[in-house]
Amino acid sequence: MDQEIKDYLERKLTLLATKDDIEKIRQETNANFRKLKEENKSQATEWKQEIKGDLEQLTKSRGLEPDLIQETMKEGLAKIRVESQSAIDQLRQTMDSSLQRMKEAGEGQAIHSRAGIDKFQDQMKKIEENMVTLEEKIREGFTGVKDELGSMIKFSYSDLEKKLTELEVRVKTLEKMVLP
Repeated sequence: MDQEIKDYLERKLTLLATKDDIEKIRQETNANFRKLKEENKSQATEWKQEIKGDLEQLTKSRGLEPDLIQETMKEGLAKIRVESQSAIDQLRQTMDSSLQRMKEAGEGQAIHSRAGIDKFQDQMKKIEENMVTLEEKIREGFTGVKDELGSMIKFSYSDLEKKLTELEVRVKTLEKMVLP
């Protein structure tokens, strides 16, 4: 698989990483680091033993000088340090890149979450504006209904007043007819 495609897929998959996934990766990285450290220790111990054995053989067979033995040991130890340091540096780079990918994934999710929150807030503002508009329309409607009912009541009252006066007039007319 092409390295660019592989990197792209890893970035996409890290966007979907959860805290549990990140914790699992962290634990795996720590376990790998400990394993590498143990391997380097055992390897260094083996090299020391090999060097000691070789030095003993050399001293027995040739009678080498102590300075030459110390020089050989220093060279062997320097070689071990360089190899173990390069392995540790490689592991650090791997850990740093993994942490960087996790950080970028977290930032991507934070940006995505922030965009969702902003969108939600905009929708809430629109709903609030619509509510205010509806309240105003309802108030106007109530005012209109109140005015109409008031005028209808006034009209009804004046209409009733006219009918009452008409009835009173008729009653008086009837009384005059019946009671002379």
